[in-house]
Amino acid sequence: MSLLDAHVHVWDTSVLDYPWLAGVPALPRRALPADVDRADGRTTRMIFVEADRAPDRGLAEAEWVDAADWPELAGIVAFADLTASPDLDALAAVDRVVGVRYSLQDIPVEHWNVPALADGLRELARRGLTFDACVRHPQLPALAALLEQSPETHVVLDHLGKPPLDAGLDSDDGRAWHDALHRLAALPNAHVKLSGLAAETQDAAAYARHADAYIAVGVEEFGVDRAMIGSDWPVSARTGVGTTMAAWADRVRGATAVDDEDWAHIAEETAARFYGV
Repeated sequence: MSLLDAHVHVWDTSVLDYPWLAGVPALPRRALPADVDRADGRTTRMIFVEADRAPDRGLAEAEWVDAADWPELAGIVAFADLTASPDLDALAAVDRVVGVRYSLQDIPVEHWNVPALADGLRELARRGLTFDACVRHPQLPALAALLEQSPETHVVLDHLGKPPLDAGLDSDDGRAWHDALHRLAALPNAHVKLSGLAAETQDAAAYARHADAYIAVGVEEFGVDRAMIGSDWPVSARTGVGTTMAAWADRVRGATAVDDEDWAHIAEETAARFYGV
């Protein structure tokens, strides 16, 4: 069965500046569409997700990706600062832009501009654009409170909310993650990406011991029709314990123990429906 990879990054530092890469020597300075892990041919479509380029270059990044030689590219999740009245008209003019990501993971929750964010999320809904929510697990309750102010927005939680891999689901942090995930899943337009866990720990034993439980809970809470798979390439391939898309897809299917019909939702159909591709 083919895959729609719902979370792929590409970049070229000779084209655009990605300041964060200076602190991650394991990642290449050029990660191009031709290099993407295609799961031994199983991946037939992909969604590009903005890669945290310099903050004033979100439109340029979307235009560069849209012009790339990338036959499998189905959609672009572009950067827009939802707190700063972004030019969504300009983004929408890029053919394959289907959504927006404004990453919150490095902003302390007490510094979130909640009124502006809620207004921005409602504007995305009005325009038919999706929102990729990128946070760390301690921020999940604040994210839930924010999204409850704009329940009409179609949102996907990236990387299962970056759960505490080393601690495990039965830890205090793991239970808090589960409680927050349950709250998010109560929003009918909220979805979850089964992605990114390999980058969340350096401990291969902890990853082997705990990853499946987090995956299973994500699907249990959201259901197969609101869960989608993503590689998080190249971040999850080159950092943390690392993984390939083929190995990740096999892990997700094994952890969820779904039949072919349900797997089709996780593998392709949920992302296609969510992003309108």
